[in-house]
Amino acid sequence: MTRTLPSANTPPTLPPPGVRLDFEQTVPRALAHRRQIGEVFVADSARSSADDFHLSFQLPRAHSLWSDRDPAHHDPFASAEAARQAIFVLLHRYVGVPVGSPFSLQRIALRVDDPLAYVDDGSTPLQGYLHFRVAERQGKGSDVVGMVLEGVMEIAGRRAMTLSAVLAFMSQEDYDVFRAFQRARKPVADARSTPARPLAPVRVGRELRRNVVIASPDPDPTGPGDGRARYLLAADLSHPAFFDHEYDHVPGPLMVEGLRQAAVAAACRSGALASPSALSVGCEASFLDFAEFEADLTYEADVQPLAPDGRLPVTVRLRQFGATVVEGRVDLLPSTGTPSHPRAHDLGV
Repeated sequence: MTRTLPSANTPPTLPPPGVRLDFEQTVPRALAHRRQIGEVFVADSARSSADDFHLSFQLPRAHSLWSDRDPAHHDPFASAEAARQAIFVLLHRYVGVPVGSPFSLQRIALRVDDPLAYVDDGSTPLQGYLHFRVAERQGKGSDVVGMVLEGVMEIAGRRAMTLSAVLAFMSQEDYDVFRAFQRARKPVADARSTPARPLAPVRVGRELRRNVVIASPDPDPTGPGDGRARYLLAADLSHPAFFDHEYDHVPGPLMVEGLRQAAVAAACRSGALASPSALSVGCEASFLDFAEFEADLTYEADVQPLAPDGRLPVTVRLRQFGATVVEGRVDLLPSTGTPSHPRAHDLGV
């Protein structure tokens, strides 16, 4: 049955009075840390106080990754990617962090407040407004070392999502030393990765095989018999969205998409989900270490009991060299299926 998820529909508040944002063009790609112009989703930005930032975003309707989905809804993770880019923009344009300075996203959390904001009418692109506020800050300008951001997103006049991010900053010199130290502590030189064929797209709610980022490892008779769902990260280094530019580690957006796909596959495998096209309505992820390309990365997923609000939480961790690299949770909204353009009651809200 379709579960009930309360609507958080409130009168639009973004952008606030006195702040004008448009959708005429994207920001310069360097500000969004993108090499391809078509991968830039942030359109405009403004600052209303020392700690308040407002941005607009829009995603292409024919994007090879984010349009590969259930046609009834836009993908909330697509708007989360726009929010991730928006963080880069506000840091470089207003906070004083130089373009090219390394920093890491230590923790992210997002929650879809109103699924109706993501209904796809078949003609309107996914676009909306963001408000980020600096909740905590250590240092200023190029000397900033840490920051906590809290955000609100509006789409189609609805409060669509609340989100937060914890950031850490360092100089390029410190980053290079840190990464060299990290890699020296890992058996990178002797590592071998297991050849992995991605799962069938239908198992993770995709249509294009190229957008599937997890694979089932061969049965391991010596492995733990705990019934936990395990999947290998299957990274396509030529993927135009996940590998828009070069990385010295496995990029965070790829690992987060793997969290989501592992959650969907595990929930369907357990019978908790009837369809892999379920809407992803929440995600929390803590990044505990950098992930290396040379060795297997394995997702471990545990399906949790259905929450009272109808969300199905799945805890997922990503492990490498015997240690946890990312740990988090993905919340899914079970559905028995929706028409192409659902009405409110079809979404159970």
